[in-house]
Amino acid sequence: MTALLRYWQSSPHFRGAFWKVTSFLCFSAINGIVRYLSQTAESIGHIPLPAYEVAFFQNLFGLIFLIPWVVQNGPQSLRTHFPALQICRIALSAIGVVLWYSAISYMPLAQAVTLMFLGPLITAVGARLFLKEQIGKERSLAILIGFIGGAIVSHTSFATGILSLVSLLPILAATCFSGAALMIRRLAKADSPQLITSYLLFFMAPALFLPTLFYGSFPEAWQWPWLLMMGGLAAGAHLCLSKAYASTEISYLIPYGFTKWFASAAIGVIAFAEIPSLWTCLGAFIIMAAIISLSYAEARRKGFGREGPFSKTTL
Repeated sequence: MTALLRYWQSSPHFRGAFWKVTSFLCFSAINGIVRYLSQTAESIGHIPLPAYEVAFFQNLFGLIFLIPWVVQNGPQSLRTHFPALQICRIALSAIGVVLWYSAISYMPLAQAVTLMFLGPLITAVGARLFLKEQIGKERSLAILIGFIGGAIVSHTSFATGILSLVSLLPILAATCFSGAALMIRRLAKADSPQLITSYLLFFMAPALFLPTLFYGSFPEAWQWPWLLMMGGLAAGAHLCLSKAYASTEISYLIPYGFTKWFASAAIGVIAFAEIPSLWTCLGAFIIMAAIISLSYAEARRKGFGREGPFSKTTL
């Protein structure tokens, strides 16, 4: 136990991977709940809760799980070093979550998550534009291959009769989340993971309150427990994600996002009998291969050696 604790403290890459996987398991559970709320409402002849209303209650209830931390540390614990960056991140996250919940209300989970995998590729491009990271030929080829995989999955969406606009929703959401992820990496240099999570939940709920007030509908009794569960999962997911980005580089953590595809696909099969099509699986594995190549190129570019993040000891 002592050796494991020492290893945990001395290996930021292991800590980052652990927090990233835990975060994405929580996000996968949230995806399943959103899909369940939508399908159950339709099965009983009711209109599903709008995506912005689901996101509002999720963030509102998520605050409940962070109140003890705020009370323990006092109001000064909410002081951020980057207020403008926090506002931009909150706006991107709010738009992204509404787009994402809209997507998984209409698309099978595995297909929507596959398109979301374009996010790491968009993140790599964003890291070049905003963080001044270099993109060589090897990384450029990986990004191109990844977008080809996305095109394969998008084509299957058109073929099955899903509107092209719906197929674009996960990609647009991925773009928003990628921008937010880049901002978290910058925020984590001075703000704590708890502060980063608190700001998101504190200010995203008010941002989604107005559309919920004027265009939403009051949840029914059977929906409240699921919304409360989403709040707890969201607080845990964002807290773990902030800890992951504070532990190590975004590029190293990218492959661990595959957890979300396998977990979401399993939830889709078990809970909703949504078996991914061959083309969806093919597109997903092409994107995964591109992301692995991208991450390997990143490791070589930074000169990770035998004890680096891709060594056997840290994986």
